[in-house]
Amino acid sequence: MNGDDSLMNNKDLQRYKTKLLDMRNRLTGEIGHMSETVVTDARAVGEHDRAVSETVDKEVVLENTEEMIRRQVQDALLRIEAGSYGVCQECGNPIAIPRLDAVPYTAYCINCERTQEAE
Repeated sequence: MNGDDSLMNNKDLQRYKTKLLDMRNRLTGEIGHMSETVVTDARAVGEHDRAVSETVDKEVVLENTEEMIRRQVQDALLRIEAGSYGVCQECGNPIAIPRLDAVPYTAYCINCERTQEAE
């Protein structure tokens, strides 16, 4: 990694690409497994069993969250290919390397992310 928190070289890009590909593959496998579990659990016990229903509901929420992250990972991979990875999609400023290290699929700098969350 270079000394500047906002500049990225090709080695950095390759490292993020590898990290994102690993994330995408892991999430794709987990989502498939969760889908099978939800279907199996939904059929396993009577429809009036509250505990099973709540478990299935939680698994569906988790599956939806992981699917959303998988889409964000895929979008980040597309930004790498387009040459816009590491640039905030809102303001156009570089996204800090420490932020990309924490959330490699982020499309926004911390300031724009906070603004979006506040809205």
